[in-house]
Amino acid sequence: MKKLSVNLLELLDSVIIALVAVMVIFSLFFRIYVVDGKSMNSTLTHQDRLLVSQLFYTPKQGDIICFVAKDLNDKILVKRVIATEGQTVDITDDFIVTVDGVPLVEDYLDPGIYTNPKYFSFPYTVKENEVFCLGDNRIDSKDSRDLGPIENKYILGRLILRLFPNTGIVK
Repeated sequence: MKKLSVNLLELLDSVIIALVAVMVIFSLFFRIYVVDGKSMNSTLTHQDRLLVSQLFYTPKQGDIICFVAKDLNDKILVKRVIATEGQTVDITDDFIVTVDGVPLVEDYLDPGIYTNPKYFSFPYTVKENEVFCLGDNRIDSKDSRDLGPIENKYILGRLILRLFPNTGIVK
């Protein structure tokens, strides 16, 4: 009986240490966010669970990021970085997105998806400590065309991995 008690205490000790380690890792290095809506269809879908890293992150063109949308009551949004500081983004008359005059190759967009300028004035040169983001479902996305550029201080991190329901790396 005494041996069983010792084994249970050792097991409980191991479980507590593991839980504390997981909590530290997820509070300092990673976060899990849930996609809310269809603005990133078909790359990501509503209710996808995402593993996001904020550790030593500097935004790069093409990254999928989570950020706090200050103009939408601090809602957390998921979008793709189209341009970073110093780059000039434009949407041509035939709905092509260009960065520094070069059309983006957007093979992640569904066929027939086009990018309208909405309410934003183009061309726009991204200022220091900002990014310009668009959803992959351009027809139904609240993004930088509505919200303006996103300040880096509101970026929560970049997508590392989709956890559920379809596990895997997202391009």
